[in-house]
Amino acid sequence: MSTRVACALILGGGLLVAQTIPVRPENLGFAPVVFKTPLAKDLKTKLKNGIPAFLAPNEKEGTPLVRVTVSWRGGGYLDPKGKEGLAQLFGSQLVQGGNAKLEPAKLEDRLEALAATLTANCGDTSGTLSLQVLEKDVDAGLDLLLQTLETPVFSQDRLDLAKRQARQALSRRNDAVTSIATYQLNFLLFGEDHFASSDPTAASLDGITREELQAFHARLLHPRNLVVSAAGAFDRKVMLEKLNRSLGALKPGPKAEVSPKVPVPSVVRKPGIYLTDKDAPQAMVNWAMPGLRRQEADWHAAFVMNQLLGGGGFTGRLMKTIRSNEGLTYGVYSALGAGPYWQGDVLGRMQTKNRSVAHALRLALVEMQKLKDAPPSDEELRVIKDGIIESFPSQWSGKQAVASRFAEEALQGWPEDWWADYREKIQAVTPADVQRMAKKYLDFEKLVILAVGKADEIEAGDPDHPGTLQGVAKLPFQKVPLRDPQTLKPMK
Repeated sequence: MSTRVACALILGGGLLVAQTIPVRPENLGFAPVVFKTPLAKDLKTKLKNGIPAFLAPNEKEGTPLVRVTVSWRGGGYLDPKGKEGLAQLFGSQLVQGGNAKLEPAKLEDRLEALAATLTANCGDTSGTLSLQVLEKDVDAGLDLLLQTLETPVFSQDRLDLAKRQARQALSRRNDAVTSIATYQLNFLLFGEDHFASSDPTAASLDGITREELQAFHARLLHPRNLVVSAAGAFDRKVMLEKLNRSLGALKPGPKAEVSPKVPVPSVVRKPGIYLTDKDAPQAMVNWAMPGLRRQEADWHAAFVMNQLLGGGGFTGRLMKTIRSNEGLTYGVYSALGAGPYWQGDVLGRMQTKNRSVAHALRLALVEMQKLKDAPPSDEELRVIKDGIIESFPSQWSGKQAVASRFAEEALQGWPEDWWADYREKIQAVTPADVQRMAKKYLDFEKLVILAVGKADEIEAGDPDHPGTLQGVAKLPFQKVPLRDPQTLKPMK
């Protein structure tokens, strides 16, 4: 074959491929994927002290690494009033503050010598201590993990540095519309006193002591608060023996307590349109309506409805209308909160020019109303469901992802193997189900809308698309002042 003929065939093949590219994202096709959903029962065991453990060995292939993670139930919701940020500092200092056998610098040197990492964090409801180490150094790595978990010392120098850094972060709270919108929406949805809106302040950070971190640790270190996951290059039986000799030997100390249930918000929400003034070229817009919890029968149909609305990226109606057709934003999204501890929310967000806020919101509400007025076509629903089902395997991208997911779900109390028939239930959703979910959960009377941006431009609106922010929906309108970044008190 001549070079000229070969080039022609290559170019021709390229043209044939190019011709198969769809004009719009919703016309994408998906090849069948054969994938067996992992089951928690295949990974789950218990250590001799009762700690649940999820072991995912991969001893025959991949890099010779092992990752072991200890997760715990307990976090910011346990912070005493006036000590907001305690759990956060506990998480950051668990490793950085050293332990009874190795001061911080020596612990870092030891980890470096093993080419290992040991990291920790603590969020609102849970935290993790995670080790990654070479297969040959598992025993040494587990020793370091156990020392850190059992006997952290929270070095005063490191704690002081962490508090200074946290204080500096507070000063940047009002720098961007995105960060302002985050704290303002939390106050609107959860009230002033719930932990979900109780972020650290300068005073709370200043008041946190090393002794309080030690007390938090002593309270938390109870086997019934812990879940272990391990993945990587190991034999399952051998790893279980190693874990039983280390983490499985943990006993509750005299001050250890089983963490209480995560408290449910008690605030009565006030639906409305809220506006916070911030001099910025673009506004951040968020909205929320009450949703449901993942274990409810409606979940799969509600999830499909949300993906069709705005959770599916470029195949979602919001993105097609507000971004692709109108060019008002780089991205507009909706999400369905899983609600592990209380009812989740149907959430939405976008950034747009200040003057475009009212127009973009009207377009979003129109798309929601269309879903309530009529079921989607079979073809539109097929595209959305295929996208959900065919992307499902990517959520289980490796042994570590599988073990970590099951450990997290055990902490949150989800039913085991909830995912086993997930794709079948998604496939069973009908157009009528989607419309029913839209009518049930896209309730404009319970809508909370928050816009953060240059107030006078937002209120003036777009002269090419007349209409005020207040007129977007039949809801009360209220201006919400910025909060002081150091105290989180509203500024007058």
